[in-house]
Amino acid sequence: MTYDRALIITLLITAAFVMLFFSYFAWKRRRLAGKAALYLSICLALVAIYNFGYAMELYSNSLETIMAWVRFQHFGIQGITPMWLLFALSMTGFEKHITPRRIAMLFVIPVIFFLLAQTLGTLNLAHPNPRLDTSGSFPTFTYDRRLWVYLVLVFQSLCLAASTGLFTMMLFRSAPALRKQAALFWIASLVPWVGAILYNFGLSPNNLDLVSIAMAVSSMVFVLGFMRYRLLDIVPLARDIIFDGMADGVLVLDQQNQVLDLNPRFLQMFPLLKKGAVIGQPLQKAFRAYPDLASLIAEDSEKPFDLKVQMPEGNCCYKGTLAPLYNWSKIRIGRIVTCHDYTETKQLLDKLEDLAARDGLTSLFNHRHFFYLAEQELNRFQRYGGFLSLIMLDMDSFKKTNDAYGHMVGDAALKMIAQICLDILRKTDIAGRFGGDEFIILLPETAPDAAALTAERLRAAVANQPLDHENRTFNITASLGVTGITSPSAITLDELFRHVDLAVYQAKNEGRNRVCVVLPDENK
Repeated sequence: MTYDRALIITLLITAAFVMLFFSYFAWKRRRLAGKAALYLSICLALVAIYNFGYAMELYSNSLETIMAWVRFQHFGIQGITPMWLLFALSMTGFEKHITPRRIAMLFVIPVIFFLLAQTLGTLNLAHPNPRLDTSGSFPTFTYDRRLWVYLVLVFQSLCLAASTGLFTMMLFRSAPALRKQAALFWIASLVPWVGAILYNFGLSPNNLDLVSIAMAVSSMVFVLGFMRYRLLDIVPLARDIIFDGMADGVLVLDQQNQVLDLNPRFLQMFPLLKKGAVIGQPLQKAFRAYPDLASLIAEDSEKPFDLKVQMPEGNCCYKGTLAPLYNWSKIRIGRIVTCHDYTETKQLLDKLEDLAARDGLTSLFNHRHFFYLAEQELNRFQRYGGFLSLIMLDMDSFKKTNDAYGHMVGDAALKMIAQICLDILRKTDIAGRFGGDEFIILLPETAPDAAALTAERLRAAVANQPLDHENRTFNITASLGVTGITSPSAITLDELFRHVDLAVYQAKNEGRNRVCVVLPDENK
């Protein structure tokens, strides 16, 4: 036996056993990857039959033995290309087009030619004039080509062309993490074309069936894919305009929390991410720029979450949902994270809440909302201690001002006092309109003596600020009361208001335009 003959036989037998192994591997993955794994398993088994049969054909020397192995090969040959097409349809998202009726139609020509091939050695319907070609270094099987042969060649070429087209589409539309899979499938579809062209145009050396050898090469491509790129660990999802054009951001993760895919909208929402840098990376590493998001996703909870992201133009608010991703067999294979931008809605809600919490005239907090915030501050003080003070400001002779100059002047005076409060008070202080001409101010972490100094500044600012209205200038004054607590106690907000009210009453009785302090008994 010549060296080249032995080498080819060894390659074919090795490829046959490798294909059988990976056929079993794909079969075991059918629950995870669905029917795609089933079609691939059958296809690889058929290739194994073809390769082994052709290896034994080359090993044999008698025409009778060779014809027996040729008949054996057709158990594999006729099913390879239609099964490969079914696999391609499944992998590229077209499985819904596969129906039992279409499968039956797809196998009409292969079944007919298989039956014709079994007449080799008797009627020779598929292989007229079978004989040995001894022109090369070792004998090879040959026969006359007739209509049936060319019909089958056209059919197989169409199946391969359709498969190659589907994998070409998948190559350009797949997520980058899955593009290597698509490239391997594309190459595996393309290699048999080369062998078929060379063989059928009489360009193969020694009249070798290069299609079988090309299948062996394709098998090595699959070995690479199975070993390096975890083919069938997760089936590529069909990518189309819908995914890339979604208004919501979408992130796809596998079971190990590795990033498989994300759409352009997700990248717009999180601009510090670079698609090429995050695809295929673990979640925590891919989202180092957004640790809060990574933590929310890593919880593996299906509860919706809210996230605020700092952007150059301001904060953006997103609502996120996490959902498991299942294959056709209802086996969980990953997760989908969807983010919806509700920044405008949040801003509108915040604005409405703020309007509901504000006094319409002065824009300070209204009575209801002030009490809500004050109650929270009192609870915080009683838990952690510190200081807490309260100031009440009451305009002097407000009714006389309204009666003498009209309500427009009274409103202007209220607005002026509100603006003075906003100018003098800290951001942490809480100012509200208590009602009528009364204002109330809560000062967290402020002792009563410091609050009295603030009250004095407010009093002086009001007294020294002339009020201009319709070319007339007015001066107004205010009386202020102060109270406060310096240690946690069981005192209530109502009691604090009672003491600050007494302080205002005292300031009024002492001649107005002054500050008086009345403390609870435990703080005297």
